[in-house]
Amino acid sequence: MKFPAHFFALPLVRFLLALAATLLLALALDALLPPPPSLAVEVEKDLPLYSKPFGKEQSPFYPAELSTPDGKLLNWRAVPGALSCGECHRKETLEWATSMHAISDRDLIYDSTVLENTLASQSGKAAHGVEKGRWCESCHNPLGTLAGAVTPANSVQETAAMEEGTACVACHAVNHAEPLAGNGALEIDINGIFRYAHPALLAAAPARHSRDMRARRLKPLMGDSALCGACHTEIRPTSVNGATPPMNLQDTYDEWRHSPYAKAGIQCQDCHMAADPAGFVAALKRGERQKKTVSHRFAGNNYLLSNTALPSGLLLALRGGSPPGLNRLYDRATFTKALGETNDAVVALLREAAELRVERAAATPGDGGAFNLSVSVTNAGAGHALPTGPLDQRYLWLEVEAKDAAGNTVFHQGKFGAKGEEDPDAVRWMKEVRDIDGNPERRHLLFDAFTLHYTRKPIPPRQTDTVNIRIAPPPGAAEPATVDVRLWYRIAVQDILKNIENQGLGKVDVVLPPLLLKEVRHEVAPRALSAHDAARGGKS
Repeated sequence: MKFPAHFFALPLVRFLLALAATLLLALALDALLPPPPSLAVEVEKDLPLYSKPFGKEQSPFYPAELSTPDGKLLNWRAVPGALSCGECHRKETLEWATSMHAISDRDLIYDSTVLENTLASQSGKAAHGVEKGRWCESCHNPLGTLAGAVTPANSVQETAAMEEGTACVACHAVNHAEPLAGNGALEIDINGIFRYAHPALLAAAPARHSRDMRARRLKPLMGDSALCGACHTEIRPTSVNGATPPMNLQDTYDEWRHSPYAKAGIQCQDCHMAADPAGFVAALKRGERQKKTVSHRFAGNNYLLSNTALPSGLLLALRGGSPPGLNRLYDRATFTKALGETNDAVVALLREAAELRVERAAATPGDGGAFNLSVSVTNAGAGHALPTGPLDQRYLWLEVEAKDAAGNTVFHQGKFGAKGEEDPDAVRWMKEVRDIDGNPERRHLLFDAFTLHYTRKPIPPRQTDTVNIRIAPPPGAAEPATVDVRLWYRIAVQDILKNIENQGLGKVDVVLPPLLLKEVRHEVAPRALSAHDAARGGKS
């Protein structure tokens, strides 16, 4: 085809030609220029004060299972932060900023608790408490751990990127995962990421960026439960507390691995990264499989730290301060709205997990008005046990309240007090951590855990746990007319807040609120007349 001479003088054509030439040049440079030199840090040479007390043969990240391809640390000056990703991926970055991943190291409850473990627990004070903290920090602060920040004599600066918790590259630079090993068993190749001289080169050569960031179509691990399982499996190594063998504290991945969901090929990401997680789970319960959608809210179980109904100052303090990207990628109103949407997703997902059924069991003659209730709790929607995670903190319990016809309470078990008091007689699904003296440890001091005891074992996926509860009004009380049964979930016990005060971070005068998952009202039918009463015309 022959173009007239004036064709190439048209402004639009000249612009398109110039753009094409620029892109071709960028592609050529991206292909021909050698990658920048490795920024890997050798501990012995570059960080001589970095502590490796567990033996030279151990990796610099031990007792965590975190690793890099070359076994070296990454340069703290070159850790890519989420804000750089947000320049192009604003929606995903805002979603992530509202998630627990974004504050996994800044969360005040976690931060004070890990300090209490590493500095104040018996095992932490005994020896190498900070270094033992790599077991925790490899998942909660992977970038800081990779850069060598978890060491007593720190020579690594805490950059903004290293304060971002589980940020973008912590997952998007993973080569390999060992989910059954847990404790952050991820090989992360941040040192191998191509560093562009200018963002225009990235836009001009997206294929290289897709490879570096492990696009799901190129790296199926990004959509595989194994990626999640490497951190959602927690096994305390012997080196943290030599008094006991390795201790399994979280088994979420293994719970999923043995579930019907795993057999059906439903991955963690399918539910927890769906745009509408509760809707996706509801469809699964109906036997349907919705088209996959992706959100980086990572809706899970922490309804507390996304609850915008809390006073804003308290919420931000518990979340570790203002979110990354504020006033650069989004304003406060936009963030607050997005945080509320994340909370809605978390609450809806939690409530979709359980089903509650109540039936009256046969009464016993001469029981004085007492009777039994059969209460069934079904794990109908979770692809793992219910509850799951660190079960010395996350737990379910039943509240049972019987009232007479006038509305007076005649029986109440499982009541939650205004100051966070718990009924010791409540039916509770929880894993108690006990210290060496056999006392329950309720502040999540896992360094000192000696034994584990289930008050009631968590409910596997698609299974039901049935509890018989004796409704016994006090002598002289009217007969119950209704029984309300409530299934509650709580993210943590009240005592964990003591860690904040113990670490000198101030007193948090707040009751950690529970979340109501399900409630069923049972109407109590009048007791059947005995043969003797019937013969007397129904008079007693």
